[in-house]
Amino acid sequence: MKRYIWGLICAVLLLTGCTKGEAEEGLMPSDDFLIIAHRGASAYVPENTLASYGLAEELDADYIELDIHLTKDGQLAVMHDADISGTTEANGEIGALTLAELKELSANFRREDEKKKAVDGPSEEFAVPTLSEVFGQFGNNMNFIVELKDPKDYPGIEEKLVDALKEYDMIGFDEDSHPKVAIQSFSKKGLKRVHELNADIPLLQLISFDEDEEAKLSKKELDELLTYASGMGVSYEALTAPFIKKMHEKGLAVYAYTIIDAETALQLKAIGANGIHTDRPDILDK
Repeated sequence: MKRYIWGLICAVLLLTGCTKGEAEEGLMPSDDFLIIAHRGASAYVPENTLASYGLAEELDADYIELDIHLTKDGQLAVMHDADISGTTEANGEIGALTLAELKELSANFRREDEKKKAVDGPSEEFAVPTLSEVFGQFGNNMNFIVELKDPKDYPGIEEKLVDALKEYDMIGFDEDSHPKVAIQSFSKKGLKRVHELNADIPLLQLISFDEDEEAKLSKKELDELLTYASGMGVSYEALTAPFIKKMHEKGLAVYAYTIIDAETALQLKAIGANGIHTDRPDILDK
């Protein structure tokens, strides 16, 4: 499946030296639509586990999305919530636990879905993974969107993330000119810090809007966004065709989160979204 939206955006920016605000003809091909596996194939397998990422790969996802936190001993652990009780059999905060303590646990389906309970106790396939383990197992075959979770709570996490990307040669493009990694976050400060550390890493600003509110950005907000971001992730309910068109004119990609049904996915594709975050990488039966 074609996966060149970010490749085109970032390659042109890097090669021509133009600013992100200078729209280029043909940067946003209308026939390209990325499927981003939200926490892996998390509709079918416990989220943010090696098993979930493996299934996402089998289902031909374009990107694997995952979330990172910093453990007490400074390790980049992959889990959505800071509170481990949501997806494991234990209680506590990731930042108060060592990696060894986390490795005694296995990630399950979320508590509210007891019928899908996975396993208790250590299990390699369902263990809480580190970012290094994910890159080591899937880095040669898959590309990633890494979400910085609450970077204000983890001093130095941006530096550790950039160091990990360098160590596993994840900064840059694959053989098909796709960015190997993009970083996303709701935190402007966190993304700007990553940009300071390495301007070659594509960044996506996550944005949410109130219920029934249409997506919009003020000129000041948009000008600020253009200083560091290559695109954005937006709550799908807020997206409109005019908003997406305006962002494209500025050279920004627009991705919608989080989609669970094919009808909504097709509607977003029709209004010009560049792709979707979904728990079901097979949502369109590619």
